[in-house]
Amino acid sequence: MGGSGGDSATTGGAGPSGGNTATGGGTAQGGAVSNGGSTVVPQGGSTTNGGSMSMGGAGGMTMVPLCNFPTYVPKKPYVTGDKVMYDGKAYIASHDNPDGATPVVSPYYWDEFACQMTGTGGMGGTTGVSGSTGMGGSTGDPNCPLAKYLPQGQATFDNMFQPPWAGHVAKSLYSYSALCTALKTTGFTSFANSGNADTDKREIAAFFAHVAKETAFLEQTDEAMEASNAQDYHGRGAIQITGQSNYAAAGQYLGKDLVGNPGLVSTDPVTNWQSALWFWMVNYNPGTAGVQNCHQAMGTGDFAQTTRIINGGIECPGSQSAMQRAGYFTNNCSTLSVSPGTQLVC
Repeated sequence: MGGSGGDSATTGGAGPSGGNTATGGGTAQGGAVSNGGSTVVPQGGSTTNGGSMSMGGAGGMTMVPLCNFPTYVPKKPYVTGDKVMYDGKAYIASHDNPDGATPVVSPYYWDEFACQMTGTGGMGGTTGVSGSTGMGGSTGDPNCPLAKYLPQGQATFDNMFQPPWAGHVAKSLYSYSALCTALKTTGFTSFANSGNADTDKREIAAFFAHVAKETAFLEQTDEAMEASNAQDYHGRGAIQITGQSNYAAAGQYLGKDLVGNPGLVSTDPVTNWQSALWFWMVNYNPGTAGVQNCHQAMGTGDFAQTTRIINGGIECPGSQSAMQRAGYFTNNCSTLSVSPGTQLVC
């Protein structure tokens, strides 16, 4: 069951409601669902095209449209040339899209569209209009809840998800901007927001470490290469939530029908991060000794407890997989210039 995997494999996923043993995890009520540990073969993914662009220059008039397009509506038909806003970015339909396929998830139908969020084009002088697009670039979004600790935003995020193997291609599902959006969801705003810098940095480091382990460093969206659109409840998304009870509870909290449409978790970037944050911030695992919520565990600096909560029945005590998680956490703490503490391996 599950599988301890290697650096390129996940180890099951977040079980329905935790185990019923002292270490939590994979007994009748929870832990990691079987099949896990599937070696990931990177495929797909989205090539970044970030950076910043500027328009304008000396003299003349520079006109850049404002990003005031209608919000994308799922399943609404669109025709070539339609412009929409999705996840804080502008997109233009590159092909007729009768089924309303989602931007980012369906790049065949959509291209990013350059526009400015506020203001108007410069007129005369040497001042231009600038803005940033794409998933790349080296600067962060000052409005992102993580900006305090990740001032370089996307660049730091990318650095923390570099795996120990070559040919890394992260799936577009794991958009940094979508994570920033998801963190603004009611109930999630206390993530890495205690007011204590060391505590907050450790929580970011811990969350990213588990996401790296569960998704093979953002290369896997579905457990064991399952189909995203399968009408079942296999592990999906950043924390690989698993089991109908988890989908039902997360969906109820988020106001989304994840039981009727479980594929949203591994196809919609914001829903993906929201499901992971729900598991981290809201879900309880009653089968673990000590605190039963990942957010609370990191409030006391107990990374080992977060492993028990997520996959304790398979990985604790002291498995190679648990040590990998601790290693990823330690590396992330180094990136954020904070001590990882001593409670590392369950």
